[in-house]
Amino acid sequence: MNKISDEILGFLKKETTKTMLLSAKNFIELLENQNISLTDFYPKLHENLINLYLSGHLFDSIPLNHFNNENNLDDDKYFKNLNCSLISNLKEGSLYWEIFDPTYSETNGVPSLGWREEDKIPVQGWLDDDMSDIYRDLKTQITKIESLESNEIVEDGLWNLKWSFLHHWGKHCIDALRYLHYFIYDGKKYPI
Repeated sequence: MNKISDEILGFLKKETTKTMLLSAKNFIELLENQNISLTDFYPKLHENLINLYLSGHLFDSIPLNHFNNENNLDDDKYFKNLNCSLISNLKEGSLYWEIFDPTYSETNGVPSLGWREEDKIPVQGWLDDDMSDIYRDLKTQITKIESLESNEIVEDGLWNLKWSFLHHWGKHCIDALRYLHYFIYDGKKYPI
């Protein structure tokens, strides 16, 4: 293990960082729990996703002072899949509908600049895919951060944790939360 810079250690000690790392670990532990029933899993998943999204929103982005593209990190080295895949047993029960881009805008039937006609078409989402993608993003970056292997690797993990919130797992989190919201608050039964 190399010495981690004071700058990165200071970032790791920030409350928003500690909250993000704890929320990510709680989510990972839930998906790796082999002894939880689906009945218990859904409410815990909902709570974990709420905390995860909020902590991702509040989490700061670390500047890249040590990492650069020449580092060529292999993310697969840092990912060990222990997801017990409870939701994958649901198959079509975890499918849901949404609009691909809910910000779609048009004037007189013509898509506004930056949108395409297909952005307003309903698409099907899949809770299993949402959970798997969030899990992989978080587990990979948390493993890098906890390795304390080098400044480059820890910084890359921290930076990618925020980047993937903004561009990948944050969107999956919102989609899954919307799906779960309807089951919890609209009196529907979980697809168990």
